[in-house]
Amino acid sequence: MEVVAIERIECLVYDISCGAGSVLEASWNCLASCLARHRHAWFSSSICLSDAHKWDSLIAVLPDCSLHCLAPQRTMNKATPTRKKPRLSASPNSTSLPKELPSFNSLSDDELAHVLGFLPPEDIMRARLSIKLRDFATTLIIPPSDYRVRRYKVMEAMTKALSNIQQITIDNLGFGQKYADGVDPNEDRVKYTKDHITRDITILKRFKKLRVLELNDAPLNGRYAFLFKLPLLQKLTIVSMDCFKWDVFMLSGLLSLRELHCEGSGVSGNIKDLRILKDTLEKLNMHNCCEIEGDFMTLSDFRRLKTLDLGGASGIIGDVREILTDDFQALEELHLPNGVVGGKDHQFQLISEVADVMLALHRLQQRIPTISRDCYWKLSSASPEWYDVDEYDQYPVPPFIISFVQAGPRVGWRWLSPSRPRIRLNRARIRVDTQSDRGGSCEVNWLDKEPVRRRSGYTTYIQEMQSIEKEIDFYKGYYRPPTADEYKQLCICKEANTD
Repeated sequence: MEVVAIERIECLVYDISCGAGSVLEASWNCLASCLARHRHAWFSSSICLSDAHKWDSLIAVLPDCSLHCLAPQRTMNKATPTRKKPRLSASPNSTSLPKELPSFNSLSDDELAHVLGFLPPEDIMRARLSIKLRDFATTLIIPPSDYRVRRYKVMEAMTKALSNIQQITIDNLGFGQKYADGVDPNEDRVKYTKDHITRDITILKRFKKLRVLELNDAPLNGRYAFLFKLPLLQKLTIVSMDCFKWDVFMLSGLLSLRELHCEGSGVSGNIKDLRILKDTLEKLNMHNCCEIEGDFMTLSDFRRLKTLDLGGASGIIGDVREILTDDFQALEELHLPNGVVGGKDHQFQLISEVADVMLALHRLQQRIPTISRDCYWKLSSASPEWYDVDEYDQYPVPPFIISFVQAGPRVGWRWLSPSRPRIRLNRARIRVDTQSDRGGSCEVNWLDKEPVRRRSGYTTYIQEMQSIEKEIDFYKGYYRPPTADEYKQLCICKEANTD
């Protein structure tokens, strides 16, 4: 029976040291009861420690359970001794059982702040079991942690109980609920949600210490100016907000902003209005924000800017040839749209401007290695140098695609023919073969010198060079696309050689 009691006490001590919530509170009650009835078994167990040392080892655990923020104050009454459960005899080296277990009331404010700093907001809300904890939580600066609000009543309670929270994510409230419409809302959405339960989004203003705010598929419709008047906000994320409207100039109220992530939201305006954040902005992601406009070079002197992603923002213009050595000094990642000369999928108007752009991109990639070379550009069909020849469909199409090519450490670029679909009869069915035509590549325009022999990587360079040269057949000797007349002459010569 005593062995069982000892094991029970040890299990309860373990539960207290790593428990939470109602389980922890129940463990306190059980431990108080077990110690009152079986403390003689605990101190006379086979562990070779003095009575005082055993009690100290137990007391060392009890404050740890307070560090889980949920231990209420419990009073342990000494049990009346019986013949079956004799009272533990006091000895000069023993420590008497305390009348009260350690509780949060005995912790200082600094200790409480340290303890609660390890807990997410939802656990701090559950931990407010005493008046001291409830009062302290209202003044506690909650460290940033990813906390998503999917229930409005929870957020409403947190504005009073944890008003100093630093990070929050406003998510979808669920079907039949929405936040109050803002200025200039989408009328179709207003009609669709007219019977929905309306919630007050302005309670966010009560979070005076907010540093990280994420709006992810939140039911917001229109403009909400107060969201851009949070003086301590450092990171703003707006994702999947189709009816949420805002303008770039509204960011002037967020003078501490370091990171802006915006995808698929109704943002408009000119990126030149971001210049007010010149000394603070570190990451700018406005991917697929098609309604913004401006020249990306207006951000070239942002000395802290590390990430610039404007991919898919069709209103952004500029030219990579204008980037100088002193521009974008801290940049580590760059994505530009096709409206920028040299941006991804850009369509050139003249063949002559391609060489300078590819050289500028190569220098930029040497400075920022994270820029991908796995991109393609092409000559625009609106270019006066573009042509199409249908009567020679058995030969590679004109090489109007541009891409980088690499052999070992050496980098260059070339003109390529796009793949031409071929109809082939395969027994009873017809299939389309879209494999690239052999010989559909022009000569490579190398940007680096040939590596030195007997150096590491030279063998790899030779092997990859041989693979590249096999693709150069039809346009051998051409470093740029042939003219329409030259292309026809190539086809005629090829036919003659074939005959």
